[in-house]
Amino acid sequence: MSRTTRIAARTVSAAAVVVLGLSLGACSGGAEPAAAPSESAPASASASPSPTELSPEDKAVKLAEPVVHEYFRLEDKALQNPSKFKYQWFGEVSVGSAQNYLEQEHSAAGEQGLHQVGATEVASVEVNEVDLTYKPKLTPPEIPFVEFTVCYDVTDLDTVDKSGKSIIPESRKDRGVVEVGVANYEYPDGPWLVDIVEYQEDETC
Repeated sequence: MSRTTRIAARTVSAAAVVVLGLSLGACSGGAEPAAAPSESAPASASASPSPTELSPEDKAVKLAEPVVHEYFRLEDKALQNPSKFKYQWFGEVSVGSAQNYLEQEHSAAGEQGLHQVGATEVASVEVNEVDLTYKPKLTPPEIPFVEFTVCYDVTDLDTVDKSGKSIIPESRKDRGVVEVGVANYEYPDGPWLVDIVEYQEDETC
């Protein structure tokens, strides 16, 4: 994904609205049985491991992931009931073309009398890249970002018109891939905001 702000175009009237709720599963392996302590060895208290401080990259991921979740949750809310949603709220979690896209999508849904039913289930979320280079005075500027790849499932998501009729074509795939870039334009103390959203039209997961 380019650092340049951009977003893949989608037509509201011909595609499902995608909402991502980040749900990461934790994996755990089986532990081997501990060996019995030797009777001749003196008992000693085991020291607790000291907490490991997160690296700047890990901190960035930790802060950026919830923003991804909030971005798509807000998109979901906006499209479920366009008439009662204030587009200014998008600025709390997005910036640049990502924010502009959400505003246009919300406006188009309202004008066409469309609204979303249901939500998207996220199958997986992966971190692709973390770059904390901060050179805002360059042209173009280099801004810290975290890039995620999300596999989503829209089996239970529909977009309907005023009469309640679905506009989703039968050819729609139930699963897809989207890349999300989250940037911090005032690093390190500024907010992490979704800056880029790119739907990989030809990819499934």
